[in-house]
Amino acid sequence: MPTMQESQLSKQSTIYSYTLAKRIYHSWYKIVLYLAIILLAVSYKFDSSNLLPMLVSYPLVLIFHTLLIRAYFQFTIGMAMRGWSYRFGVFWAGFLPDGHASIKLVNTVLQQLLWIGLALIALLYPWIPNSWLFYLLVFHCWMLMPRLWFMLRFRPYRKAGLVKITSTDTSCYLQ
Repeated sequence: MPTMQESQLSKQSTIYSYTLAKRIYHSWYKIVLYLAIILLAVSYKFDSSNLLPMLVSYPLVLIFHTLLIRAYFQFTIGMAMRGWSYRFGVFWAGFLPDGHASIKLVNTVLQQLLWIGLALIALLYPWIPNSWLFYLLVFHCWMLMPRLWFMLRFRPYRKAGLVKITSTDTSCYLQ
């Protein structure tokens, strides 16, 4: 005789079982270090008479990353970004997977962002002032630095691993 719980489950439902392989907490000292890096980089070329490049570069890089991720999904997978949404966090900002996502996919997207972003910034070199170039480069690398560090830490699990990003940690699971 089926139990009450079994009768409530649909015959077509899927139950996933994941095993936590590694969890990296977003602790306060990592956040302080991350913010100190950007403050040092920005203060290196700080010019109070020319604040516009510093104030506009972060949103421009964020918009560029968004457009590039959308284009990647459209041209490679050929569909909308199902399971990805726009979120803000300290280490992760922009389009992120809502639940568990393949480490291979997230790593590929991050590598595309890194190299295409650097190439486009290099292409803009002859036409934009040095201050704009510096801030675009700093914010681009600063945004991707912790993400690539997380993916490097999850490298042993890249074949069958899944990444889950929350506001308090970034975790790697195995199926």
